[in-house]
Amino acid sequence: MYERSGNGWRVSAGTHGQMLVALYLRDLAGIDHPGLPVLSRLAPVVKPSAAAELAPHAAGELKQEWQGWWLRILQDDAGTEQLVAPPHFPAFADSPTLQRLLRAHYGTALTWARARMDEYRGLSREHTVSGRRRVIEQLVEERSLELDGAEQVVELRLVELPLAERRAWFVEPGTVLMSQELPLDETLFRSYLEPIVELLP
Repeated sequence: MYERSGNGWRVSAGTHGQMLVALYLRDLAGIDHPGLPVLSRLAPVVKPSAAAELAPHAAGELKQEWQGWWLRILQDDAGTEQLVAPPHFPAFADSPTLQRLLRAHYGTALTWARARMDEYRGLSREHTVSGRRRVIEQLVEERSLELDGAEQVVELRLVELPLAERRAWFVEPGTVLMSQELPLDETLFRSYLEPIVELLP
C-alpha cells in the first residue's frame, strides 16, 4: 500500500483482492464485462475455460449476477471481503449461477489473485522508488492549491490491477481503477489522470 499526503491533499494506491477474484472469474467464465466501468481483460490472460460449463440460458444469468457482485464491491469497500465465505458462499444464495461458479473455481481464483498480489508488491515498490508516482502527487497537490480555502481534503485512491490495457477508469467518489502498468508511461499516465483530478472537489 502506497500513501502520500500534504497540506490539503492525500493520495493512496494499492490493489484489491476481491476485485482480482471477481475479475478472474469474469474472464474464466467468458463474461462480457457489463455495466460501467468496462474494464479490459486481465494480464496474464485467463482462458475462458469455465464458459463451456454453462448452459446457454445460464450465461445471461451469470452476467447479471456477476454485475450485482461487482457493484457491491465498488460500493462497499469496507465489507466486501466478508461476502466471499467458502465453501458454501451463503451471501450468493440469490445468485445461484455465480454461487456454483464460486464453489467450483474459488480455490483457483484465490491462488491466482494471491500470485498477482505478490507481483504487485514488487511493481508498486518499483513505481515508488523510481519516482513514477510523483506525477499523481503533483496533480493532486496542484488541485488542492486551486481549491485553496476549501475545507475538504482533495483525496484520490488508485486501485491498481493487472489489466491488459494501459488505461484508467474513474469511479466516484475519488477512486480510479487502473492498469498497474500505466505509471510506466508517464505521458499516458498523466493524460488519464489529469482530467480526473480536475473533477475532484
